[in-house]
Amino acid sequence: MPPAKGKGNGKKKGKGKGNSKKTKSRAPDPTCNCIFPREIISNILSRLPVNSLLRFRCVCKPWRNLISKPNFIAAHSSHSSALQRSGSSILLHTRHYETSDHVVSLYNPLEESVVELDSPHPCFFPHTVVLGPINGIVCLFQKASGDVITLWNPAMRQSKMVPLLGNKPDKRMNCWVSIGLAFDPQENDILILRIFCVAPSSTVPNHVEMYSTKSFRWKKLKCDLVCNIISYTCLAIVKGVPYWLALITDEFGLRTVLVRFDVGKKVLEKLPMPGIGEVVHQRFVAIDDSIGLLTREERDECYISVWVMDEEDGWSKKCKVGPIFGFDRIVGCLRNGDIVVENENGLLLFDPVTSSVKAKLSVDNAEKGSYEISNYLESLLLIGGMLPVKKQAKDKLARQNLIRDCLDFVETSLS
Repeated sequence: MPPAKGKGNGKKKGKGKGNSKKTKSRAPDPTCNCIFPREIISNILSRLPVNSLLRFRCVCKPWRNLISKPNFIAAHSSHSSALQRSGSSILLHTRHYETSDHVVSLYNPLEESVVELDSPHPCFFPHTVVLGPINGIVCLFQKASGDVITLWNPAMRQSKMVPLLGNKPDKRMNCWVSIGLAFDPQENDILILRIFCVAPSSTVPNHVEMYSTKSFRWKKLKCDLVCNIISYTCLAIVKGVPYWLALITDEFGLRTVLVRFDVGKKVLEKLPMPGIGEVVHQRFVAIDDSIGLLTREERDECYISVWVMDEEDGWSKKCKVGPIFGFDRIVGCLRNGDIVVENENGLLLFDPVTSSVKAKLSVDNAEKGSYEISNYLESLLLIGGMLPVKKQAKDKLARQNLIRDCLDFVETSLS
């Protein structure tokens, strides 16, 4: 009997060891027994919206690692771009007609809905400007000083405040700056540009600073161009290249030119304007990967002329769109070719092919004339140092604390 008991104990001990080994073994890859190859799974995931991918990161470690890889992020961005050719999402920036608080919203054409976003800039910042996006990254800043700059990915709900360069420009420069956003494909780098403005009669070249999201550093760029940038921000971004409108004085006298940033050479260069005469309203836009101009003439206010600049042939008038009745101003152009105008009730999305209004949209309590739009492609891209965006603070004390924190950040970065 005793040997039998000992033998039985031996069996139990062996069985216990077997259970211990099973407990310590790693969990199998959920995709290893799938009927699809891993390449197919990656292809499927890269076509899903960001919200779904954020949830799917919790499925397993291989999926989490896959979704954060640069190649996957690039493939996802490419698929998003192709899908939104037929229906562009729109980033809307408006101001409240009573409080002047700024509001950033997103229009989804599939759901035909406008949803307010949690912006990293306090809503009560009086002069907030929204620029971009490039690769899903939006730049927010304060005009006219450009001293509070934030990079933001609305889809990922994360942002980062950018510290400024401590060196100050020549004292003969004016105090306000114009901000631009660019993309360097060779370095896979998103760039922020600060151009300090000068008077049209000045002989001092513009002071230009560039921030790299790859190196996290500012540097002063060499600039031989003397120009007075007219706007607080670049007017359009085409294939990662920003364009501005500026006044210059040269052998032809005082005239208006187009200025763009050569991403490869890292310099500003001037381009000619189209010879269109006087117009009631105009808007520079990106059209088929080229810089374009939408104009409205006083003699024919129901029509919009579409101009496009070719690198070799220069500016040419492509078509005349309309009639569009009852609109006040041109707001922009979407990736799918729709022209966006504003009337007293909000925005109209006009199809130039069918000459019909495709959609009407508006933001509650938006101040008339405050609408600014940009095509939006969601992205998984994050920049080092980004943090989750918190809900907007509405009470007075919270507003004061936010302003104090922002001012402390600016003062620290300049010291």
